[in-house]
Amino acid sequence: MHLVIGAGEFLGDHVTHALAADVPVIALNADADDETLNDALTGIDVMHICAETWPPARKLRYRKAIPPLFKRLIEAARRARVRRIVYVSTADVFGPDHSARVTERTRVHPVHAFERLKLFEEQWFLKAAQDLEVVTLRPARVFGAGENWILPRLLGALVKGRLWLPGGGRSLQTFVSAGDVGRACLAAADRGRPGHSYLVAGFDATWRELAGLAARSVGIEPDISSMPYDLAYLKALATEAVTARGAVVWPGIYAVDVLAKPHFYDDSHSRRELTWSPSVGSFEQELPRMATYIAGMADRPKARGKEASPAEPPPP
Repeated sequence: MHLVIGAGEFLGDHVTHALAADVPVIALNADADDETLNDALTGIDVMHICAETWPPARKLRYRKAIPPLFKRLIEAARRARVRRIVYVSTADVFGPDHSARVTERTRVHPVHAFERLKLFEEQWFLKAAQDLEVVTLRPARVFGAGENWILPRLLGALVKGRLWLPGGGRSLQTFVSAGDVGRACLAAADRGRPGHSYLVAGFDATWRELAGLAARSVGIEPDISSMPYDLAYLKALATEAVTARGAVVWPGIYAVDVLAKPHFYDDSHSRRELTWSPSVGSFEQELPRMATYIAGMADRPKARGKEASPAEPPPP
């Protein structure tokens, strides 16, 4: 029996759905009380932690403080004699500044607060687990129906007119579907080595391609223009300067680096170790499952917040 922590969230729901195709699974909200958590853990063999503890859309500050949720989960898992914890982190712990393809042997070098917080969580889990088995997954850029950070804002800009992207959104990225992350969780539960971390990748593409496909699927001809990286970064710094800590910031400097810098990964070692491979190899393949989600975003361009929009052209 598997338990997923993060029900009702983008990744948690996809992981739950993917696991349910092969194993009995229970999904629990991250804010469930202790009694509910203890009841849910009865008979659980593997716990998958997919909860979004640090929303990347918000202005974050790095500090060495573990969310109380994690301490509760470790203690409850130990009491319930859970065999293994699969913790879903992010490949962003390697940092944004790699010109070559990142592998498991690449040195982690987080720069942004979100990246540093996720690495600290990884390290804390390994230290706090003690007698529990912990396997860490580091997925590349996760996409799919329900993602609420980047694609809604890109499509919102295209609905209103023109989308400005640093470098035109042409930098190569490695994407992985949220459903494939769920399938990787199952592989990690069965075959991952305790104490090890594994990259989870899918295919290489660009944000320009994803935004363009999403727009065309709802009848919008995408108008995407290029903004110099330095200008986009300075605009993001200015936006963050007037944004309160913990509030939504768009685009912040982390988002600019996610959009503008190459982030591509080689997970061949993980595929061999876990005997796993992704089932989604392109945006086009996943697009039918995202149709309702994309149509909803196109119908509600004003419902995505009033923060600064990348549709605004750069100043002269």
